[in-house]
Amino acid sequence: MSISYAELASLTCPVCRTSFEAEIWTIVDARERPDLAGMLLSGELNMVTCPQCGHQADAGGPLLVHDPDGRRVYFAAPADAPEHVWRERARELLYVLVGSLPEEARLPYLGDVQVEVESGGVRKALLRRGRRFAPPPSIAPKPSRNVHTSSPPVERLDIAAAPDAVVVAIEELIAADTATEAAAVVNRHPVLATPDADVVIEQLISAARAHGEHDIARALTEARVLLHDLRAGVAPGDRQDTRAAPALADVEGIRLADVAYQAFLRTESLPALREAVADYPVLLEPWADEDLAARVDAALDEGNEHLAQAIELRRDALTRLRVEMTGAEGLHQAIDALLRAGHEPDALAAVVGEYPALLTDAAHTALFELAAGARARGDHALAEYAVECRALLRRVREGLQEE
Repeated sequence: MSISYAELASLTCPVCRTSFEAEIWTIVDARERPDLAGMLLSGELNMVTCPQCGHQADAGGPLLVHDPDGRRVYFAAPADAPEHVWRERARELLYVLVGSLPEEARLPYLGDVQVEVESGGVRKALLRRGRRFAPPPSIAPKPSRNVHTSSPPVERLDIAAAPDAVVVAIEELIAADTATEAAAVVNRHPVLATPDADVVIEQLISAARAHGEHDIARALTEARVLLHDLRAGVAPGDRQDTRAAPALADVEGIRLADVAYQAFLRTESLPALREAVADYPVLLEPWADEDLAARVDAALDEGNEHLAQAIELRRDALTRLRVEMTGAEGLHQAIDALLRAGHEPDALAAVVGEYPALLTDAAHTALFELAAGARARGDHALAEYAVECRALLRRVREGLQEE
């Protein structure tokens, strides 16, 4: 069953007043139809041509866009439609979308629809998030330079094969907005404390990373860390809620410090950007990218296209650097160097200087997982040292934030 959906609409040319019919897309699933998603980004989607005079224009009308890899649903509301009208239309299209999805894909995020003004607003929102849609599944992606092609490929997990109770519980856990809510989910679903849940989460993380679904992988990793905390008897209020970290830029007043932003803007090459990241590791945080995207929008709104282009150019390079430094391989190298440095202060300082990713939330989470895994294996010395390193890095981060 097709997810993307088009309707035949009766239109009138604004130039010659000729009436004609045209196919208009009202639902676009970016994974199923990356060609339509690409047309949306280029402004070509739902462009119609009058058969009489040849006039071309955007047909307008409501449009629901599903971006499953980005875990987002957007609705393009017609600018001239009353709110109660477009809200009802959005609800109708959402029902159609959910009904066309397989049961395992009906995740909680589908109920959180982001409303924008017309398709141009949706296009702007997608570009702000840096979304780049992949080619159809039949086209094999080129391997990254950092991927060892000799390793066996990780297949996408068949979620339907997992126990229903586990899948439902994991979906609710990911949808929780705070650690306290997540703890309530665990209380409602004791299955999350079983090995079945661990196996499913691990497979989902591997599959998400293998297919470039980094937002999903991060959400699952955070859920896994929280489960480790709760099983160890750590109350939600006793730890920083890492679920809030990616959304910090969405909170009014939480932005990149001006000194970090200016250092980012002054970079003219990749080596210079590496130096800026070494001085300001906060640039590697996912929410920093959200802040930079917001600055691009602000610059465009002010008509300052030169500044918007300058930010976007450096932002793309920073994204590649973020993937390199905070990806699984980069973090493994950084943490391995940290553990080899021992307790010598100068050696530790040198490692932190060489691997600024150690001062990110991703490294903080990775060290916690390392400690939890070491305890489970009975390697208490490694577990204690990982905890010490985590505390040391936290103090360094707090010191940088105070400067």
